[in-house]
Amino acid sequence: MSILRSLVLSLLLCCGQSFAQFDAAMGFGAPDTMSVNAAASVQSYQADKPFYVALKADFTAPWHAYWRNPGTVGEAMTAELKAPAGFTVSGPYWQVPHRHEGVLGVAYTYEHPVVVWEVTPAANAPAQAEFTVSATAQTCSDEGCNAPETKDATLVLSAGDAAANPDWAGEEKQVVGPGDTATTVSASQEGNSVKLSFTAAPGLKTAYFFSNDNSISPTAAQPLTETAAGSYTLVLTRNDNSDPMYPVQDETTVGKPLDKLNGVLVFGDSHCGVAAGFAPPAPAAAPAGIPEGLAALCLSLFIGGLILNLMPCVFPVIGLKVMSFVQMGGGSRRKVFVHSLAFVLGVLVSFWIISVLMIVFSNMGTLATVPWTEWVSTLWNDAGSSTRSWAVWMQNPWIVYGILLLLLVLGLSMFGVFEIGAGITGAGQGVQNKEGLTGSFFQGFFVTVVATPCSAPFLGAALPAAMALPGVWMTVALTFMALGLSFPYIVLGVFPSLVRLLPQPGEWMESLKQGLSFLLFAAAAWMLDVYLAFWPESESAATMWVNMSLVVFSAGFWVYGRWCLPFRPLQTRITGYVVALLLVLAGLWGASPYEADASKPEWITWTPEAMEEALDEESPVFVDFTAKWCATCQANKKIAYTDEVYAAMNKAGVVLMRADKTVPDKEIDEAMRKLNRSSVPVNALYRPGKEPVVTAELLTPDYLLNFLKEHLESAEE
Repeated sequence: MSILRSLVLSLLLCCGQSFAQFDAAMGFGAPDTMSVNAAASVQSYQADKPFYVALKADFTAPWHAYWRNPGTVGEAMTAELKAPAGFTVSGPYWQVPHRHEGVLGVAYTYEHPVVVWEVTPAANAPAQAEFTVSATAQTCSDEGCNAPETKDATLVLSAGDAAANPDWAGEEKQVVGPGDTATTVSASQEGNSVKLSFTAAPGLKTAYFFSNDNSISPTAAQPLTETAAGSYTLVLTRNDNSDPMYPVQDETTVGKPLDKLNGVLVFGDSHCGVAAGFAPPAPAAAPAGIPEGLAALCLSLFIGGLILNLMPCVFPVIGLKVMSFVQMGGGSRRKVFVHSLAFVLGVLVSFWIISVLMIVFSNMGTLATVPWTEWVSTLWNDAGSSTRSWAVWMQNPWIVYGILLLLLVLGLSMFGVFEIGAGITGAGQGVQNKEGLTGSFFQGFFVTVVATPCSAPFLGAALPAAMALPGVWMTVALTFMALGLSFPYIVLGVFPSLVRLLPQPGEWMESLKQGLSFLLFAAAAWMLDVYLAFWPESESAATMWVNMSLVVFSAGFWVYGRWCLPFRPLQTRITGYVVALLLVLAGLWGASPYEADASKPEWITWTPEAMEEALDEESPVFVDFTAKWCATCQANKKIAYTDEVYAAMNKAGVVLMRADKTVPDKEIDEAMRKLNRSSVPVNALYRPGKEPVVTAELLTPDYLLNFLKEHLESAEE
């Protein structure tokens, strides 16, 4: 695209200049598109008292000219002031240009530019002086360009009392230089990005950085973030020298860190010049010492990993391992030890792979700027990042799709539709061979993957803290979580005689196996809902509950077919009838057509603009940061938001918004980072003119009612 634009632009420039030359040769004359005049801030000058001289240019519509850095189109305008001896001249100082995006690229343009010089008379300045301003500019429109033309204007001043010129319009405030707006600006860089941090009035909506040289790409977006009230960051993208119409000034700098940044920062109605220097990259250092509180964090992760074994995402898969241990009952102790070890190793390896991937992806920018020979040291010295997310892979449709298929296949196998074999399940006689050990290893690996959606209730605070640690210590912390998840099997490996406490194999195993298959089907239905969320036409919030209810409904008929047969004892059949009826009725109720309750407040789709609009109207905003793959999020929705809670919110005038990050959303991630959170669920109350307040992760009606009373006076009875 850039090559095509270059060819088209060259053709237009050639055609424009050819037509201009043709007009001149035919006697029509070159088009007169530019006029120039001069002005001074004083009526007369006095020794040692600085004053300003301005060049004011106008271009006939629809023509425009270009700033000192024209962007990817056009030729830069130049300006000059000629002053007699006895005057010191500083400048020129240029007016801020406009960003113009057209078919040929992005240009920095002027229609009515102002250029200012600061002039200081010396003691030997003459009694009268003539100042000449001149400008050379190429004028262009969407139809083509003219050959560059030069215009000048003359200004005569005399020595005197330096009285102000009443016709001076404060042109020094329109340019970057004298009278420039002051603000605090700092710059940092990481990989191909440069971050400007500055202060301005709260509520700033727009900002843009114009590069004096070609170090920053004019075509890339420059996202603005308010990190705190009146504090902002603007992210710039380096020029990678791929556009022939916008080459870097020094090709030896390509792929290397910048040593300086020069340009103009425009924010709201203000602007300032930026001249930032970057310190040379610090030499690689050994990983920092042990972070404070690491021991407590590792203990929390270990306990959370241990509890994960009982969570609905993990327990069905654990059932596979339980069945294999049951079939080992009475067998050799060596079998149990080896397969426990293989299972634990699968869990540990999966956690280590995830740790490495998170370190790599959070350092992609840095890796792009250093030689490949330094990649290992770069990753080893990873300093940590608050942007890492434990559940990020759940936002990839292919991974969710794979988990869904695997859960469904395992469920069908356990139900008896077909047998996968010992190579996968690690059950039966095949547990003694290589395929059986491989199956145990990948069972441990798979447990880690399906544990992701269930990690929030017990690890919601610990996981973000672990993610932000330097890479080495993050890996250590996550290893403790893996050890907690695999601890029961570590115990069985160390004390294989405990397997003898399990019941001996028998007919009951078939019932247990088929019963566990329904937990796998339920997990598959949950994954199906997550998978369907990647298609807009499948946004119905009732889809998951319908699927889950159909599983319960099917389980009722399975109970009926298993325990209500005539040869069963009467007590067994009565129990079976009751359980089957309850399951069928629950399934019928859950899957029945859903009618929305018009009395309940509406949840609005969250956007930064919608939230700002509500806050500007003095309305508090309650935001539910959620995802369909988050088990705790779904439990909160079903349990916490009762009619009483909705009534309290309605009384307080709370606007309800839902930020769904089932699929990746950078704006939602940024909003969560401002709350010092990286994983859902997150529920936050935003109040006009106040800092947001974050709720606990597990919600109940009583908790929400007390929360609203504490933070919203209008919610009190």
